Amino acid sequence: MKAAAYPYQVPQERGTLKCFLLALFMHVLLGILLYHAVHWQSRTPTGVEAELWDAVPDDSPQPVAQPEPEKPQPGAKPEPEQDADIALQAQKRRQAAKAAEQAEQRERKTRETERQAAAKQQRQSELARLQAMAKSAPATGGAGSRAGTGAGTGGTASPGYPDKVRRRVLPNIIFNEEVAGNPTAVVAVHLAPDGSLLSARLAKSSGNVGWDNAVLRAVERSDPLPRDENGVAPANINIYFQPRE
Repeated sequence: MKAAAYPYQVPQERGTLKCFLLALFMHVLLGILLYHAVHWQSRTPTGVEAELWDAVPDDSPQPVAQPEPEKPQPGAKPEPEQDADIALQAQKRRQAAKAAEQAEQRERKTRETERQAAAKQQRQSELARLQAMAKSAPATGGAGSRAGTGAGTGGTASPGYPDKVRRRVLPNIIFNEEVAGNPTAVVAVHLAPDGSLLSARLAKSSGNVGWDNAVLRAVERSDPLPRDENGVAPANINIYFQPRE
């Protein structure tokens, strides 16, 4: 009798699936480790940068250090006696300067007085000489008329000479009083040949003392008077003056 033929079946082992899964997990874990290991080795390490500089020599001229000015040392406070001495010395200097100025002023005043005295003496001498010359000259006339004639050394004055003298005197008359009418004051003048005034007197009053005095002062202020056409002033001449001219 033949035995029946049946296909041979390998018996399945228990735990095969677990082993397969465990092997798969280990392969995956190994792949991950290999990946990280390779990646870590292939990464370029980060470097550190640093700049190195050499010291450059400074060739610019160095400023010259200026010495600091010495600070004034605070001096000792002067004693009251020193203050008094300083004030006394300053007062003496002021007094000396004032005395010198006063002395200089006195000296200038003395020189001016002497100069004026010398000039006055010289003028008086010149007037005396001219007066002597006028007296020695022949007198050919007398007092002048209203028309303007007068006696002079060497002949009669020209007709226009009295008016010439009046025009010289009128600007020097100082008179501000009110006068009734238009009175006439006649002034007799005695002149040297060069026109210097030797004397002036009131030949006829206007009746107003103020006007008479103003005219006389104006004649004196007009010294010297102008000369005549011939270059010589007449010795004597009468001049007429009115307030309203």
